[in-house]
Order: sequence, then structure tokens, then C-alpha cells
Amino acid sequence: MVMSDGEYTRRTVLRRGTAAVSAGALASIAGCGGSNPLGGGGGAYANWLPVPDEIGDSDHYSFTYLDMETIESNEDNLDEDSFGLDTIESFWDPLGFDWEDTSTLLIVSQVTIIEAEFSREDAVSDLEDEDFEEDTDHEGYTIFLGPSESRAFAVGDNTALIGGGYGIEDPVDQLEVVIDAQNGNEDRYGDENEDMSALLGELGGTLDSGSTLEESDNDNPESGAFENMVAQGRTATINGETSDRKWVIVYDEQDDVDTGDLEDWVDANDSDDGEFDGVDDISYNQNGRKGIITGTIDTDDL
Repeated sequence: MVMSDGEYTRRTVLRRGTAAVSAGALASIAGCGGSNPLGGGGGAYANWLPVPDEIGDSDHYSFTYLDMETIESNEDNLDEDSFGLDTIESFWDPLGFDWEDTSTLLIVSQVTIIEAEFSREDAVSDLEDEDFEEDTDHEGYTIFLGPSESRAFAVGDNTALIGGGYGIEDPVDQLEVVIDAQNGNEDRYGDENEDMSALLGELGGTLDSGSTLEESDNDNPESGAFENMVAQGRTATINGETSDRKWVIVYDEQDDVDTGDLEDWVDANDSDDGEFDGVDDISYNQNGRKGIITGTIDTDDL
């Protein structure tokens, strides 16, 4: 059953989607790839990330990226029950295309961007069937606003964006800001924020996630809280039956990096269902003001 616009808010999508894809996929791992607008080593998807104060009322936000083409080509190596591939389609309801048609999925704060092979005409029809009405055209996209005005879709050629959610007063404006960032008409997070730039430089695989944050004075390595941490991210690169993993902690200063703290984090979280459960060949490194953990994992454990 398709929910109404009022029932199926962006908050609902994130709650269902994050649970479906699991902490191992959306909240805990990362990536990019392919020759498309969202892919590219180190994150050409970063072009879609506007500065935080243009998309919300916070100085920070998180992003999550999935290279769906690589995921599809490795479907036989994934545990579909835990990865929730079919449930990913709920992210873009009521649009009717399948996850196999997608090449990339990116969540930027409360905006979802999907690149896929779909008919623009069919997408418009799907939205109109759910009482979405055309609001405006913007930079090659037609933007539709739902009946409760809490959710909006931007439909382009093989790219769709979804905006709205808790605390968002104007989802149309929200979508326009993200589109403008991709087009180079809006300041970008990685260009304007040195901490985000440092983080993005370490990411690039099949799945990526990351965020900046207020400089932390919390020193509790066992729980993943590090003093003077200003950004954090995770990435996974699927290589058939095994996958490479990387965790990145960006500190305020180079002297703040403590790889011993990173070891404490791993040691406290390598049991069943812990952050590092199933991760082998773990190593610890420092790159400037970044502390980095790398390892490998069986792909069906993602």
C-alpha cells in the first residue's frame, strides 16, 4: 500500500530505510564509483553537498552514498536479508522503478538523490497519481509538491530528488539548494569546510558515510568518542567475496591524533554485532590530522 504524503514523510523514509539497509550499510559504511554524476574516486558526489546553513539550521549534517551498480554486480555476495535491497525501493515511493534500475543513491541531510534509468514521463504520472502538483521548474528539473506540502520531488533526466522532513518549512527550496550545489551555483560543503574536505579525501569505495561535528571534548574511545574530533566517516569497497573497510576520524590538530585510542575503540567493539565484528587484518595509521583504521570483511557480513 502506498502511503499518503502526510503519512509518508521524509522522516519515515529515513527511519524505514536505515533499518532496512542496516547499520552495516547506511549508517556504518561507505563508497563511490562509476562514471556518473554521483560517482568518482574520493567522491564526485561531493558536488551535491551544499554548505549546511543553506540546507538547514545546523552547522553540520551527515551524508550517505551507495554505488548501486557495484552493489548489483555483487548481489550474489551480499546477504540480502540484512542488506535489504528490495526495501531500498521505499526510499523513492511512489516512483515505480526498481533498485536494479538505479546506479547511485545519495542522502544529503534530509534530501535523497537517486540516479536511475527511468521514464521521466512515467515518474511525473506516478507523482500526479498521488496528488503531487507541479510547483516550479529549476535547472532542468520539474519540482512537484505533495498535498500536505511537507514532501517534494524534483524529476530530471534519469535523476530524481526527494526533499522534506522534520523541521523543513520549504522542501522545494531545499531541493533547489542541492541542485544548485551540483551545478556549481551554490557553495559546497567540501569547498568551504576544511574538516569535510579532509574527510572526503579519504573516502571512495562502494558505500560512504560521514559528517562533521562540533569539536568534541568527550574522551571515551571505547564508545567511539575522541577528544578534539571534528569529523568522522566510514567507507567500504566491495571486491567480490571480500570487502575493504576504512574508518576515518578527523581531529582538530595533527597532534591530537592518538592511534592508541583507535585501538581501544576496536578492542571494545569487536564482539558479536559490534562495530568491528568480523573485521580482519586491522591496521592503524595517521595521515596528517586524520586517524585511520583499515581492515577487511566478508562481503556477506556487510
